[in-house]
Amino acid sequence: MYDVDLASAISEIKRIKARIVALQVPEGLKKRAYQIAEDLESKAGAEVLVVAEPCFGACDVPSSLFEMVDAIVNVGHSPIPSIKFQKPVIFVPARSKVPLADQLKKSVGLLQEPVGVLATSQHLTELDDVIEGLESMGIKTKVGEGDSRISHVGEILGCNYTTATSISKDVNSFLLIGSGSFHALGVHLATGKKVVVLDPNTEEPREIDQVKDKILRQRHAVIERAEKARVFGIIVGEKLGQRRIRRAKELRKLLRWKKKDAALILMDKFDPEKLRSLGFDAYVSTACPRIAIDDVAMYDKPLLTPQELEILLGVRKWENYVFDQMTEDEL
Repeated sequence: MYDVDLASAISEIKRIKARIVALQVPEGLKKRAYQIAEDLESKAGAEVLVVAEPCFGACDVPSSLFEMVDAIVNVGHSPIPSIKFQKPVIFVPARSKVPLADQLKKSVGLLQEPVGVLATSQHLTELDDVIEGLESMGIKTKVGEGDSRISHVGEILGCNYTTATSISKDVNSFLLIGSGSFHALGVHLATGKKVVVLDPNTEEPREIDQVKDKILRQRHAVIERAEKARVFGIIVGEKLGQRRIRRAKELRKLLRWKKKDAALILMDKFDPEKLRSLGFDAYVSTACPRIAIDDVAMYDKPLLTPQELEILLGVRKWENYVFDQMTEDEL
């Protein structure tokens, strides 16, 4: 389903004369990691170490890798311009090859124009075709620019929806090219606008109302479970693009103001066993916003987002619930 073009990575490895390279590949492409590594070694002349740990984004680069290699090749993600790594990180796009023309035609009846058009990293190459297709059918479109964490117009990350919020006042609905429902729900909660998804894994475009209800019920239940908690662990991510120490300190101050005990916890890879051994009543993650949402069933103690903690402590209303975001002014 995805085309991985290594030409630019091979050229860059040669240019910087990297001898040892780490290869990060997302879960959906892990089975191709061997072939990608073989291609890099044979064509770039560098020794390649395949990273077995999951890789969920451009910010998900373990600092320990920089001690072992000359460069890192990260497949399937766009760079985050505001993150400055201590050694070269070469980003290689993995572009979807699934045609979306039929879905696009079916989506027209679900949209309200003007339409904001968005795409996840793997589907940025389809953005122009979708815009052209909509406009050829007489649909007015708009594409937004994001903050310094976003490298392309129209691109959204699971932790940043600024390309959507920047144009939310100018559109009546959004069309998102991407798989799954997390990004679409994040856009909807951030903007309050209808979101329709073109997903290469399905045959029909879809709205996210049913998924929205299910996830919000789950999050409400987690907040309720945390109501009796007295001692909170506030988790700070070790990964460079997820280190929100200032945000964590603000949350600890808020907890103490509300007569709760709190401590800061430093963590690289999230693991339920690690949290279980620490013994806090509840946890708040300031690292990747998706951890608390996607992995909710893995944790036997409540794991909240910063916004959910604010709801718990009464400084935010449930009606103002949004997904956590990482923006340029936080890191």
